[in-house]
Amino acid sequence: MQVLLQHGKRVRILTRSPRWHQDLDILVHPNVTVGMSLPYLDDQLSQQIEPFAPLPSHRLKALMEGSKQGCRVYVAMAPTPPMMGRETFIHHLQALTPINPEVIFWEPINARGSNGKRMLAAGLTFAREVMSKEAWASCFSRQWQAMEWAAQQTGCLEQLHIWPDRELSGRRDIEEAQLQHWWHRPTVETWPQP
Repeated sequence: MQVLLQHGKRVRILTRSPRWHQDLDILVHPNVTVGMSLPYLDDQLSQQIEPFAPLPSHRLKALMEGSKQGCRVYVAMAPTPPMMGRETFIHHLQALTPINPEVIFWEPINARGSNGKRMLAAGLTFAREVMSKEAWASCFSRQWQAMEWAAQQTGCLEQLHIWPDRELSGRRDIEEAQLQHWWHRPTVETWPQP
């Protein structure tokens, strides 16, 4: 990474491991932003969905520490399970506010194909709700509306960046212009001029 920075390159890191905060001497840099996947804040749910990943509480703590030390941070609030809605999103976004993320990327869980089968085998029965294309797309639309509403209520709508799947094109409940907007919209981070 030091070579990239010496050549003026921008670096965006995404991880689940909280160990990155041990390298803040390198990561606190105007051309570096560090993000963590933090789709939910429930440690118990996390142990079911991703049993070998660090707990969300540890990820949030690492983001908090990095932010306090001056590191540019962002969050990938993805993929969110189908049972999450307005109130859960508000709670989640309120927990993220103190870390001051530059961007909050969002998309819902994709349980189609082999993903869904693996989730069901792990006992994650909520996967049944989004295993068909139609059910998944309806969930995407519902959660998208809830996420934008929650971001508006918590004052972080400007940081929100939606990751809409290309397969949502042509749906009646999602405007094509909205999809086009997000497919082509750059993120809101500001980078130093080269």
